[in-house]
Amino acid sequence: MIAFLLRRLVFAAGTVVITAFFAYGVIRLFRPELFPGDSLAGGTWHDVERALVHRDFGGACMFVGCPPLRRMWEDGAWGDLFLLSGGMFVAVVFGVAGGVWCAARPRSLASRALESVAMLAFCTPAYVSGFTVLLLFAPPFGLFQLPYFFDPHSYSPPFEDPWNFIRSMILPWIVVGAPLAGAVLRLTLGLSLDQMGENYVRTAIAKGVPHARVVSRHAGPPTYVSVASLVGVYAPFMVTNTVLVEYVFSVPGFFRHTKRALGQAPGWPPTIDFATLQAIAVWAAVLIVALSLLADLAIVVLDPTVRATGRTPG
Repeated sequence: MIAFLLRRLVFAAGTVVITAFFAYGVIRLFRPELFPGDSLAGGTWHDVERALVHRDFGGACMFVGCPPLRRMWEDGAWGDLFLLSGGMFVAVVFGVAGGVWCAARPRSLASRALESVAMLAFCTPAYVSGFTVLLLFAPPFGLFQLPYFFDPHSYSPPFEDPWNFIRSMILPWIVVGAPLAGAVLRLTLGLSLDQMGENYVRTAIAKGVPHARVVSRHAGPPTYVSVASLVGVYAPFMVTNTVLVEYVFSVPGFFRHTKRALGQAPGWPPTIDFATLQAIAVWAAVLIVALSLLADLAIVVLDPTVRATGRTPG
């Protein structure tokens, strides 16, 4: 098990380093006029060292009035982590619970309805569902104005106003986690139904165990390893959803600077800010590999064969 985790740590660190070299090296390769007097190899190495060792991310953005990138990252990193972790919680908990619930009631009307909602959530991009919810319910421009939980620009830090933080983040958490929750529900449902034909499940049925308990106690748990694997694969999409939802719901994370860095934010010059985009790329890589590591750790905890052999199945 320790060897398995060490291999994953080395792979994760290598992924972040390669991403940093790519983010900083490509700009120097194709836009050398932005770095007069610097060599490609030496300049790239210096940029990567500043980003990964000193967390400086190249100093400051290109625009006048921007604070240093390190301060921007320190101010926004917690917002990214809160939004991403809450979205993952919604996706895994509600997805697994919904899949087990549907498996315990196969082909029922309620199960079909929940499966349809899950498929809709999986197929709808996060920015579409986010904008749709705001257009329907957000004051003062919503069609059916529902204040309190749908107010934009209402974020408060969790340690200053915990309740205001929770109420302002409930909707972003749901929007971020909804696509993965739909996928987890469908995966849990399908695998749970497949497990119903296994001998140990049939034995429980023969003993008279209620069907709902058979699903939740016997057919459901073997699917959790596959759910953890899906979460690891889905990590890049969750980070992408976080970027989109931060802009839609005005969550003050570091990713909120993406639109401004692309030259698409009102009030800012329509110029691409390469330094900020590079910092965002490195931070996104860190979050993706962190989610993948957590998924690997969950697999180790849930699958005894990995703990025994140090290798994933297949």
